Amino acid sequence: MILFPVLLFLNGLSEYLLNRMMAAMGVLAPAHRGYHMLCAVLRIVWIFLGAILLTPLPVLLIGLFFLLFLNVLPYPDRRLMMNHFTMVIYLIYTSLLMTVIGTAGLLKFDITRIAANTELRLIVMNTTFAFYNMACLFLLHSHPEFLWKQDYDKSKVVIYTRFLFVCSAYHILDSMILTLYPAGRISYLLLVSGDVLIFFLMFNFLNYNYVFAKSEELRRQYEESEVLIAQRYFEKESLKKISEVDSLTNAYNRREICSIMAGHIQNGLRLICVFIDLDGLKRANDLYGHTFGDLMLKRFADTCAGMMQGEGYLARIGGDEFLLVFPGGEINRIETLVRNLQLKLLETADPKDKIFFSYGISSNEDSVDRYMDAADQRMYADKSRKQRGSLWTETI
Repeated sequence: MILFPVLLFLNGLSEYLLNRMMAAMGVLAPAHRGYHMLCAVLRIVWIFLGAILLTPLPVLLIGLFFLLFLNVLPYPDRRLMMNHFTMVIYLIYTSLLMTVIGTAGLLKFDITRIAANTELRLIVMNTTFAFYNMACLFLLHSHPEFLWKQDYDKSKVVIYTRFLFVCSAYHILDSMILTLYPAGRISYLLLVSGDVLIFFLMFNFLNYNYVFAKSEELRRQYEESEVLIAQRYFEKESLKKISEVDSLTNAYNRREICSIMAGHIQNGLRLICVFIDLDGLKRANDLYGHTFGDLMLKRFADTCAGMMQGEGYLARIGGDEFLLVFPGGEINRIETLVRNLQLKLLETADPKDKIFFSYGISSNEDSVDRYMDAADQRMYADKSRKQRGSLWTETI
């Protein structure tokens, strides 16, 4: 009969496609592909032999149960998930088969005659097996979360897997009753309704897993997006800081302090600017190296920032040039702060660590350039009253 080779080919193809898809999804490991294909061949042979040899239905279902669970053996590290997956696909087949038998009985087909007819058994059992494989392929392709997802609620899976074992035992018990006792209409009705109930409960739990897996995926995507947003924010802030701040002293750079001053001037705010030039820095670099000079610059900036206590702005506008900008305030108070800064920088036991500077103050100008030019000129006037770097030179 030509139908049998067609059924054999259909079962073989569907098993091959199902195994291939499960391997692609990570359900089955590619390293065990040959083993799983052998298990698939054994299942197909078992179904055909069961039909040809008129194997009792309970024996057939128990044998199929163990053949399906051969797939679990290579995965001791994830036995729970594999047990769950195997039980689901086993119950899909047995529920389909028992539903077909129960429906045939309700439609007044002679189940005893079908069970004793090799050809009819081949058609029913292999068609059901092919349909089961197609159903699994469809679910894995369209809704993989229904059958296999690592984000299951594990505690629920343990309970549900035990429930699936009970359902499998129920099917085997049903098959024994059908085999040993003549069934009536009520028996077939109970058989169909029981399988429909099992399908309903399976669907509900699988749907729960689907929703749970999707919610976990959305939560993970949300957390990843939050991390990405935070990462981009910090990158933006880091780039902003790099563009605004001098990397050595953490003081504002020239471009940023000019922008800040321009904003205050535009708002009509009076500024007081202090232009500071460190005395003898070049000589310190020549004598002790640029690392020592960098430490001098950093110590000056740190001391200055500490003296300002968040009042005004500190900027490094050149190699050894700094600008202090104070929105508002009194010049006398600013001059006192600068003198105290000089005294603070001289409080060191090592003469070479003493830092001297010249400075000039400007106020009441109408542009950034004029503020800086006026303070710069007064700084040079202060420097011209000293020997350039003489105070520092005397201490080395």
